[in-house]
Amino acid sequence: MELKQLEYFLTVSKLKSFTLAAEQMYVSQPGVTTAIKRLEEELGIQLFIRNKKNATLTAEGRVFFNHIEIIMNDVSKAITSVTELKNLNNGNIRIGLSPVTGVSVLTFILAKFHALYPSLSLIFIEDGSLQLQKQLEEGLIDFAIISISGKDSLDMLEIHPLGQQEFRIALPTYHMFKDKKQLKLINLANENLILFKENCLSRKIVLDMFHRNEIEPIISFSSNSVQTIKRFIVCGSGISLLPAEALEDDKSICSITIDPPLYIPFGLAIKKSNHLSHAAETLIEFIKNALANE
Repeated sequence: MELKQLEYFLTVSKLKSFTLAAEQMYVSQPGVTTAIKRLEEELGIQLFIRNKKNATLTAEGRVFFNHIEIIMNDVSKAITSVTELKNLNNGNIRIGLSPVTGVSVLTFILAKFHALYPSLSLIFIEDGSLQLQKQLEEGLIDFAIISISGKDSLDMLEIHPLGQQEFRIALPTYHMFKDKKQLKLINLANENLILFKENCLSRKIVLDMFHRNEIEPIISFSSNSVQTIKRFIVCGSGISLLPAEALEDDKSICSITIDPPLYIPFGLAIKKSNHLSHAAETLIEFIKNALANE
């Protein structure tokens, strides 16, 4: 049974004529007759009562028509949906963003992509990099922009490095270190720290850095919201280590370079066995090309 046979069947049923159906579908009348005959042979039933004037459905034909009309409508909708996806006129892309990568230049790239393809819906899932890795492995998101570390075991994921982010010390404008150009980690030994939550890879990297220097940090608050962390800093609840981009043009917070500097790589992560939609693949290439031209 072929789709073309079903199309012929529906057209003949509606026009009640093999000749008119052939004319409407731009095929020969014998071609339509042969296709319907083969369909009847496959089903083992007679679909039409034929005479010289018209072709009317049998009782079995009417039952078959009711089901096939629904199926063919669904097929038509499916073809339309797939075509729209292929042409980037419709579809959803689920993107994982960590609190760290969410403040990078990538947000501007994503906004530019959406301006080019406004019919596509970009759905952001914001979580720590470690949690986003799990969501990728479970197939819950299409891809993620996450912090990466050479120590990670990412057997199920394909990582495309995109760059690195400088982290700086963020403290209130009235802090005693506000005029310092650089600070060593030892200078922060007695400071209350506000860090990202445990599911955020940047927290793990920062803590590892403290421990390598034999410093046990004092962690007062944890949040995956950059804005919340900054508000706590302004209120004098502690200091933090944040991406430099998050501190640009913010006059309420002092940004101090770490000595030695701290850079955390970030990249685009995809599940190796995952089949991506045309829309998701297009966005991924757009991100790569945009960052390559930065």
